[in-house]
Amino acid sequence: MIARPMQFCSICQKAPATIVLMDLNGGSVSSQQHLCSPCAENLGVVQPKAGPVKMSPELLEDLLGAVQSKTARGRRDPACPGCGLTMQQFKNTGRLGCPRCYESFRDDLVPLLRRVHESSQHRGRLPGGTQPVTGAPVQDLVDLRKRLDDAVRGEHYEAAAQLRDELRQAEKGSGSSES
Repeated sequence: MIARPMQFCSICQKAPATIVLMDLNGGSVSSQQHLCSPCAENLGVVQPKAGPVKMSPELLEDLLGAVQSKTARGRRDPACPGCGLTMQQFKNTGRLGCPRCYESFRDDLVPLLRRVHESSQHRGRLPGGTQPVTGAPVQDLVDLRKRLDDAVRGEHYEAAAQLRDELRQAEKGSGSSES
């Protein structure tokens, strides 16, 4: 191994050079510049070093909580494969992390939804309060609309007209659909 003499920075002449810039002409080195890290950062040759990464207290608690719970019980709570949220984190925040959480925590969420909303399925809001619906069930209306759209797309105009009339009657709440 050949010992090379220590090069000092070409700019400040004080610090040892850690970066060498070479100008190449036709495959050969035409000039060299030796720089220390601070001078290279000032010239924009290298990116400034990032300071320490700052983490939010919530993130630190989540990380530490996961480590503590893992060591305390020997295993981790099941986590959502989409976002990594655990059921304990959901209980602490009251918020799910992603759409996959609904399936991941289904067994825990269904009883909670029944308790809070008196149902495990979303029924939507009704204009004017919570008056009972007197018309056809929503699924029937959705089915009629889909069949009407299919008839129009298929250019079956007579069937579409009949479905339109049935849909109007169902929406009015008469419930009777004449064929």
